[in-house]
Amino acid sequence: MTTKKTTTKTTIDPTEVTKEIEDMVATGRKTLQDAFVTGAETAEKAFKSNTETFKANYEKALAESKSGFEKAVKTFEGSQFYDKDNSEAFVKAGNSAVEKSEKLSAALLDFGTDRLQEVFNVTRTIAETEDVTKVVEIQSEFARTSVQTYVTEISKLNAMIVEATKSMVEPFGAQYAANLDVFSKQA
Repeated sequence: MTTKKTTTKTTIDPTEVTKEIEDMVATGRKTLQDAFVTGAETAEKAFKSNTETFKANYEKALAESKSGFEKAVKTFEGSQFYDKDNSEAFVKAGNSAVEKSEKLSAALLDFGTDRLQEVFNVTRTIAETEDVTKVVEIQSEFARTSVQTYVTEISKLNAMIVEATKSMVEPFGAQYAANLDVFSKQA
């Protein structure tokens, strides 16, 4: 006896399959977006916490270095080799170096902090954006403004460095001229 196998054909509705795939992709995309945003937020919080700790430690180290410089000057003043006129140039240059380095360090810290905050903001925006074309636009705009900001900030920092250098060298120039005047009168 021969048995005949019966095959059942079921029709698959392509629109249902397409809908199921779209739902799976949307769910997966949303899960990835949520994970990415959560990761970015965690990194941002850690960065802010570390930045605040760094700033506090930096300010403490700066205060200690100022105190140490002042103590060194006082100790030097008590030395038999102390020459008030010549030493004043060193003290002025040292004070200027401390002041200018404070400003330069603060500017660098602010620049770095601002840039990273911008990265976090753009990352969050990209993660929440559904349209790939919009993501490319966001990335392109970020790249363009980042370069502009970098060039502007580097110019500011360069000007600060030039100003700091001038203010540290100036006391020596004035003292050199005064010493040269004294020497020429004695000769």
